[in-house]
Amino acid sequence: MPANITLASDEFGDPQLLAFNTHFLQGAQSDVDLQLLLAKNSVLPGTYRVDLYINEVLSGRRDITFNRNPATERVEPCLSLELLTQLGIDIGKLQAEGKIDPAAPQACYDLPAMIEQASLHYDASRLRLMVSVPQLAMQRGMRGFVNPELWDDGVSAAFINYQLNDSRSASYGETRFTNNLGLRNGINLGAWRLRNESNFSNGTGRPSTYKSNRSYLQHDVTPLKGQFSAGDIFTDSDLFDSVRYRGLKLASDEGMRADSERGYAPVIRGVAQSNATVEIRQNDYILYTTNVPPGPFEISDIYPSGSNGDLEITIIEADGRRRVSKQAFSSLPIMVRKGQLKYSVSAGRYSSNTEGMAEPKMLSTTLAYGLGSNLTGILGVQTSDDYKALAMGFGRNTAFGAVSLDVTHSTSQINGLTTQGDSVRALYAKTFSGTDTSFTLAAHRYSTEGYRTLTDHVEDLSEGTVKRTGNAKTRTDLTINQSLGRDREWGSLYLNASDQRYWRQGGSRSFSAGYGNNWGNVNYSFDVTRTEDFSYKGMPSRDTQFNLSLSFPLGSQARAPRAFVTTTSQQGSNSTQMGINGYVSPTSDTSYSLQAGNSSTSGNSGSANLNFRTAVADINLGYSQGRSYDSQNVNVAGSVVAHAGGINLGQSVGETFALAQVPGVSGAGISSYSGVETGYNGYAIIPSAQPYRVNWVSLDTRELGGDIEIENATQQLVPRRGAIALARYKSRTGRRVEFELFDAQNKRIPFGASVEDSSGKQLAISDPNGKALALVEKDQDRLSIKWGHQECLATYSLTAIEPGVNYERYRLACTAETTTPHEPLAPRADKPQADGEQ
Repeated sequence: MPANITLASDEFGDPQLLAFNTHFLQGAQSDVDLQLLLAKNSVLPGTYRVDLYINEVLSGRRDITFNRNPATERVEPCLSLELLTQLGIDIGKLQAEGKIDPAAPQACYDLPAMIEQASLHYDASRLRLMVSVPQLAMQRGMRGFVNPELWDDGVSAAFINYQLNDSRSASYGETRFTNNLGLRNGINLGAWRLRNESNFSNGTGRPSTYKSNRSYLQHDVTPLKGQFSAGDIFTDSDLFDSVRYRGLKLASDEGMRADSERGYAPVIRGVAQSNATVEIRQNDYILYTTNVPPGPFEISDIYPSGSNGDLEITIIEADGRRRVSKQAFSSLPIMVRKGQLKYSVSAGRYSSNTEGMAEPKMLSTTLAYGLGSNLTGILGVQTSDDYKALAMGFGRNTAFGAVSLDVTHSTSQINGLTTQGDSVRALYAKTFSGTDTSFTLAAHRYSTEGYRTLTDHVEDLSEGTVKRTGNAKTRTDLTINQSLGRDREWGSLYLNASDQRYWRQGGSRSFSAGYGNNWGNVNYSFDVTRTEDFSYKGMPSRDTQFNLSLSFPLGSQARAPRAFVTTTSQQGSNSTQMGINGYVSPTSDTSYSLQAGNSSTSGNSGSANLNFRTAVADINLGYSQGRSYDSQNVNVAGSVVAHAGGINLGQSVGETFALAQVPGVSGAGISSYSGVETGYNGYAIIPSAQPYRVNWVSLDTRELGGDIEIENATQQLVPRRGAIALARYKSRTGRRVEFELFDAQNKRIPFGASVEDSSGKQLAISDPNGKALALVEKDQDRLSIKWGHQECLATYSLTAIEPGVNYERYRLACTAETTTPHEPLAPRADKPQADGEQ
């Protein structure tokens, strides 16, 4: 039964030019019938996971159903109304032209028929569906933006995100315990989100303390592109220092706009001399705590509660020594597009975490409006009992970077005494692409002696219970990152500097700089940190620390262990640490670190760390021992999520995260998320998701057994901020069977025949030997086998499953009507073939 194979075809494989006979195919034990494969199309009806491109830009990866068009006999992709909207096509324009009726949407739309010059091209070899649409038919401003109609409130659920740090240390006969538990809790009900952020700590020689930093109710205000919040929250800091208060807030959310959301996240760098605990505080609240091994460390996943307020970094060494430093944290220049408004309105009662502080009523408002394409106007008002502040300024984009300048005038009345003053602030940010120099933040503020912030005013109201630092005079912050050479071939530099002065109260200064590079697989870095505190009348205190680090792999494997050496010099004290870190096995998520060192002041020391990344939590265990001390610590971070499908444990979750549901399947991994997999109830916790943007979530099906088949292994989510989105997957569980197909004359079924179950669902295509590997859900069923213009029916009946058998073999003969079951062949224990393998 010869068939023709084309050498040329149109965009969907329709035969156009040359053809030749298929008798050249050797090794086939049956006649070859490729009509189903080649006639009219090169793709069979079914659902395929493809890379979807819109105007040559990758839109994502998703499952697309290809159906046969009865009118043309072509197999074409099914484009739903939802998919057209997600691609950024102007649905409103098509509706106005009468080509789409949203009240009665079709299952599939013929895009080329609706839009002139639109086209579709499916590249079967690369699994790509290319969609081309004229720009006039696309929505404006859609880059990185998703229509609000697709924003998902997520499911109703409750969660606890925790970070537990416990340590024990013994030195000179004294044993000390320190415990810290950081919590971020939440409940989602429909579109409402209730959040709490709190911290519990205790330890030897200090009382147990519990602090709630933020507790608030939040809801999207989509028409205003903003967020409504109520509870214990923080004001924005575009013009005024961020303060904690209890009340209401309405503020714009830049993530809802077409431009990518921008924000400044601090990077904390330092060097530990032993197995140390790092605590990071802001406004006397512990934001973050973790254990780090000896050597340099870098922490970049800090979420400050307000946009102002220095970060206090405390490094607690294994022997109890504490080193405290500060890092500036301020807002970047404010810029909005022409005609857009960025706003924030906060009203309530001042509510600091510091005991003894007064709690006056307050109102804080800031507005920023795009006056032109490169010019933004800024206005702010802040009032409280006997306090007023007015701020005005502008921001401008220039060829030399983004700059902003604002002036604030304040009036404060305390005990009948009125003080007034002004403060001038300049901010600057720029990345010079030619030199790859990034000024992440450059800020300077000058304040007259009479100037008061709202916090200064409240502290004056609380005189006698709160100690004032003093009136701020000048403040300068600078952060620079510099790459050297093309593609950083000569390494990179960083610099952080901060200088704070007070009127007649002295001040402080901090400076850190570093250089890092690699020579082949050898990485090395050098950094220096200097801090100074000086009073108006006393002698200044200074501390300078130098660090040199070197690491190299012990082998050529991708995850080979690495050896490292770190040397630290500080105020006449020198220490050296050396060790090795790596993974327990090349495929394991469990890592280890072993160190040994010597210090000129504390002698020899040694430590060991073990890190476990599991589906239910991240666990870190550490042990250190040195002269006259030993210490142990454990750090556990994870989440507990309760939802309609049950309760699941998972890794730490972010502000917005998701659940994956694979009914009846446990142990299914999620691509791009190490260690994440479905639990006993078929649900997995996906730690993070980007709000108001498309998130592609794909199952890792490589480790699933041969008895499981996922129909739609890639899902698309567009969650709102704070939502818990749900990705639902369809799974099939059955038995893998290799059918040997015979017709009524006991001849093998031709190559390319379609095998369908009793419901009409296609299970497989026969190979050149007349065999078909299929996943069947029933132990008994009637199959339909179609090739050319012929069709026959056959029934099968499987025996009990034998242990260790990956797939079974079954001889199946049929007639035009029905057949009787045949005895199955001996099962095979080989590794099963993938669907479609020959």
